[in-house]
Amino acid sequence: MHIAVVGAGAVGVASAYLLSRAGHRVTLIDAQEEPGRGASAGNAAQLSWAYGDAMASPALLKHLPAILAGRDPAFRIRLRLDPDFLLWGLRFLANMSAQRWWSNTQDILRLAAESRQEMALLLAEADITFDYRVAGKLHLYPNIANLSAARPAVERKKAMGIDQRMLSRLEAEAVEPALKAYQGEIAGAVYTPDDALGDAAIFCRQLTDFAVRTYGVSTAFGNTVAGFEQHRGRLSAVRFTDRAPLAVDAAVVTAGPQIRSLATSLREAREIQPVSGYSLTVPWCRGAPLVSLTDVKRKLAFAAIGNRFRVAGLADLGLPGAGFAPDRFAVLREAANTVLPGCFGQAESEQCWAGERPMTPSSRPRIAPSRNIRGIYINAGHGMLGWTLALGSARRLVELIA
Repeated sequence: MHIAVVGAGAVGVASAYLLSRAGHRVTLIDAQEEPGRGASAGNAAQLSWAYGDAMASPALLKHLPAILAGRDPAFRIRLRLDPDFLLWGLRFLANMSAQRWWSNTQDILRLAAESRQEMALLLAEADITFDYRVAGKLHLYPNIANLSAARPAVERKKAMGIDQRMLSRLEAEAVEPALKAYQGEIAGAVYTPDDALGDAAIFCRQLTDFAVRTYGVSTAFGNTVAGFEQHRGRLSAVRFTDRAPLAVDAAVVTAGPQIRSLATSLREAREIQPVSGYSLTVPWCRGAPLVSLTDVKRKLAFAAIGNRFRVAGLADLGLPGAGFAPDRFAVLREAANTVLPGCFGQAESEQCWAGERPMTPSSRPRIAPSRNIRGIYINAGHGMLGWTLALGSARRLVELIA
């Protein structure tokens, strides 16, 4: 079967790799000139096998009035009179109950476990390097109340076989000595020793090259998909804005926030909204943490990627296509400098990034056949966990198509 994969971020590249490994003829398509140029280019770099917590939660519901009033610098919501956005928002609110939050989180954690398994198989097979390492991760809680509130989820994850540990500040500093100089409030931490990290953009490029060499994947980079052609309700070709149509037997849409440009062909695109975020990458400096960190209060994620150090954060909803907003990036830089002074000063080689992460109201990615056109499959809506869930989502996609 000839399958087109639309979108060459982490999810798309993983899908192309596993589909081709399963024996399909695959063409990987992206509007950019190389893979990994979208959200994968500057994400948090953390492979959060144990932290698949859905965004819609009771804790966020309690905090929603402050967010809507603009009192939380980490979040920004811009309400707009768009039926798709309003319906998405209502569904997001419906997923904030404790029962739905844990159901969604369990599903995401199971998918993350599948991703972790596939990552091990990939690393055993492929000669690719992308600064991957098992760094462990510390979630830093600012006060005892927040730390205590995290305990039930930790116990539930332990019951699922996930290794998570509640630590005091002194115990956290023993795991990561750089925390002794951390200027943020730390009442304690949740430690996940098995979480990993890596450079998602390099992963995309190297895995694409490996799939091309090993499994004969074809690529069509620099080509923008305009829609799909069908015959008697079944997909017959992918249509482009800048080249002739490509005849295929099936197509997988993993196109990140760009999926909304296909909304006239795919109803599922209306069920996904982009959440904008930012990152800043600088050369790693002496004294910077080597264990991945997440500052729960400030919603900051820190990762040491090879000889670089990255902070990622912010979640802006309701501003599709906003691009790089200097004022929002300044919020990220200031927050990072507050807790780790000296790490994120103005560096000549710093890399500033803004991108959109497509998310469903439940935070669970949609991996399913399209309801519009037979032969089209959706693998999108992973939110901030696209890098973590990419390989597991691709495995489920292969099983679905089979």
